[in-house]
Amino acid sequence: MILRKSILRQFKEKKFQYFGVIILLMLSIMLYVSMSMGISTLDNRNAQFKEEFMQEDFHMILANELSSDQLEKWEKEYNLSLEERLYGDVPYKDSDTTLRLFSNTTEINIPYASEGKLPEEAGEIALSPVFAKAHNITVGDEIEVNSRTLKVTGFMYIPDYIYVLERESDLLSDPHTFGIGVTAEDTLQSIADKTVTQILGHGASGEERNTFKSAVTENYSLLKWMNQEENPRIQFVESEIESSETMITTLPLFILALSVLMVLMIMKRRLEMQRKEIGTMKALGYRNRELTKHYMTYATIIGLIGSFLGVAAGAGLSIPITNLYSNYFNLPSISYFDWDPKVLVIGFFVPNVILLIMTYFVIRKPLQQSPLDLLRPKDISKGKKSLLERLPIINKGSFISRFRIRLLARSKARAVYILLGVMFSSILLIFGATMYKGMDGIVDSTYKDIMTYNYAAHYKSLQQAETDQGESPFTVAEAEITRINGEKAKTIEQQSMIYGIEPETEHIQLKNVDGKLLNSTLNNGVVLSEPFASALGLSKGDTITLKNAYNNKMIKKEVTGIAKVYIGFSIYSERKAVNEFLGYPTEVYTAKWTEGKPDNSEDVLFIEDKQDIIENFESTSSLTRYSVFGIAGFAFLIGVIVLTLITNLIVEENSPSISLFKVMGYKDKEISRLIINVYTPIVLLGFILSVPIGILSIDQLMNSIVEQTGFAMPVQLNWLMILVSLVIILLTYYVSLFFSRRKLKNVSLQEALKKQQD
Repeated sequence: MILRKSILRQFKEKKFQYFGVIILLMLSIMLYVSMSMGISTLDNRNAQFKEEFMQEDFHMILANELSSDQLEKWEKEYNLSLEERLYGDVPYKDSDTTLRLFSNTTEINIPYASEGKLPEEAGEIALSPVFAKAHNITVGDEIEVNSRTLKVTGFMYIPDYIYVLERESDLLSDPHTFGIGVTAEDTLQSIADKTVTQILGHGASGEERNTFKSAVTENYSLLKWMNQEENPRIQFVESEIESSETMITTLPLFILALSVLMVLMIMKRRLEMQRKEIGTMKALGYRNRELTKHYMTYATIIGLIGSFLGVAAGAGLSIPITNLYSNYFNLPSISYFDWDPKVLVIGFFVPNVILLIMTYFVIRKPLQQSPLDLLRPKDISKGKKSLLERLPIINKGSFISRFRIRLLARSKARAVYILLGVMFSSILLIFGATMYKGMDGIVDSTYKDIMTYNYAAHYKSLQQAETDQGESPFTVAEAEITRINGEKAKTIEQQSMIYGIEPETEHIQLKNVDGKLLNSTLNNGVVLSEPFASALGLSKGDTITLKNAYNNKMIKKEVTGIAKVYIGFSIYSERKAVNEFLGYPTEVYTAKWTEGKPDNSEDVLFIEDKQDIIENFESTSSLTRYSVFGIAGFAFLIGVIVLTLITNLIVEENSPSISLFKVMGYKDKEISRLIINVYTPIVLLGFILSVPIGILSIDQLMNSIVEQTGFAMPVQLNWLMILVSLVIILLTYYVSLFFSRRKLKNVSLQEALKKQQD
């Protein structure tokens, strides 16, 4: 009973220390539970949606029209399901907003109505919820699309547009400029200037798919073939789930480690301060088991409270996280929770088990000492200096410098803890700063420095007409790298494209990281985009084997350079060589780059507006920039908690010395400089170490996800961003010193001297 009362008394006296540790523990568990449950629910919704509503395995676009019974023949011959779907792009309100309308399907990519109903009659339309929200549209409204009034009957989701991108090359979705909808086929044909027919496929294995593809290309002109694994509108959500798994464990685990280390230091300090009390209790007959149970109770209370609050907060936070993901990826809210038992076990029990085990090993050694050893002052029982204190530099310089160095040498564990805490916060800041600059780097390098054209017109068939001035013809087709330097290459699930261009063109300036123009090297080999080279580990001088995706023809080429194209798996070579590789006449082309907007004639498949891509990217990347402030705030919070806890512990540990300094006439500011500010070099060292570690970590992270996302982010960090990050870290440090100085001022001369006498 007496021991239990002492626990409550200690929690009241040291409430800031224990409260801070509980907050750290709660934050780590909250992050893990919320992110795990959010991603788990997202994964569950995605799996359920694509299974129940028959997400496509592939789709293709042909230049030729099919006979009425051709799909049925293919279905029987190749044991798969096929369905035609029409789509067309129409302007909504103004030319800056595009609405892509699809005809309804009943077998593959079946639309799911989340509110209202799907269109049943002419003049009706169902929209994606994110587009409707962005344009303040509700069910029952009438909207004007391309000069025709349509009634909104409901909101819907389509399985192959989970991530709503206008073009496969886009990175970010912007519902203000692009959206999707479903309408009746006759309504679509009446309001769209032109429509495109897709053939959707489902139910075929990879080998059957390739056999079917080869059969199609023998008799038809294949304009486009895209497998599910290559479709960014489908795969981006899969990539997000995969890439989040690392963040789910890494970030919370580090905060958990800081929490556990802080508890261990508090318990170690508590045992040192209560040596005589422990010796007295053992002399009175208390067993080691009873004392162990008493001190383990501290860790138990901290663990239970922190875990409970963390699990509860994480479960609540997972709901908005899940809904945010679902809206971003255009997934219907099929389920709100996915209570994975593993998440609860890890989130609640594992931190407690780790905390109790580590605490047991900390308190075990002191409790095994005899009552006589415990009653003897620790300094006498130990009686020797550490290795650092025996260094000659310790005995040089002024008293202040010697005292500060000796204090630092005698508190190595606290110095390491501060170092780790500062490095953790600094790496978060470096990560945010790199993301901030990297998004700009993608746009500036890819779309401004290299791709200097304004428009690209892609045709339905091969073109032979001479291009006008200010236009550059090129050929684009699907190709695959099968071997690298004679060895089998890793399979990339994303679609890879080969571009046949004129080396002298001014509309695409292929430059490497040094700014050297690579166009002239295209006659001797191929130039690769940065994501492709990164995913396959390719560099200049490697020899690759290319496979034509349509006729399986092979060709060997040398890699003559890596261009600063940070989006897409692209291969660039000379146009005539690419045409020969594809089996085309040498002078034909499939698309052209232009400076002025080309005519949207009947033979044009689609027109790419580079400015639209840039504006879309810049408008939606602002969310990433805002997230940088969230990262900075979180880093600041963690830093303040960690540094304040450790500096408070240092003040408590050195209270006898503080009282003596006060007796000797030292002012509070001078004492603070002697005892608390001694860790300033450690803070600076932690930040300096975090810069290269942070850049390296981000580089490794981007390399690990480039295969799934198809884009690489240039890791750019200028001195201004480093300086801003340093200012935030120093601000964090001095805020913690402010709280610690208040504790230092409250150190009583009488109490400190009394503790020293005891």
